[in-house]
Amino acid sequence: MKNSLHHKPKEKSFSWIKQNLDPLWSYIIFENDLKKTGTSIFDPDHIAYTCLEKEKYLWQQVIDRDLSREYLMIRIETGHEEQILGKVMGYGFPDGIVYYLYKADEV
Repeated sequence: MKNSLHHKPKEKSFSWIKQNLDPLWSYIIFENDLKKTGTSIFDPDHIAYTCLEKEKYLWQQVIDRDLSREYLMIRIETGHEEQILGKVMGYGFPDGIVYYLYKADEV
């Protein structure tokens, strides 16, 4: 995000997420369809958050009530985005989770 990320969920949309990505950073965005799962997969007690803090990644959970979807956007350093994605996937997110990888703008 352009300014900062917070750990308290925000009620926004995917469009809002895309508009607020800082082009100097890369991002991994996970998407969960609440209609399919029935519950959040981004539980605040999930071990992933401990790992994200350890790696000093910033994150923001976004809930789109209109579409019944939730997102977890994680700001990562540029370069080696695919390797970081693999590492983050190993934090215990469900198989088949939808994710988006946004790479920082080339300077």
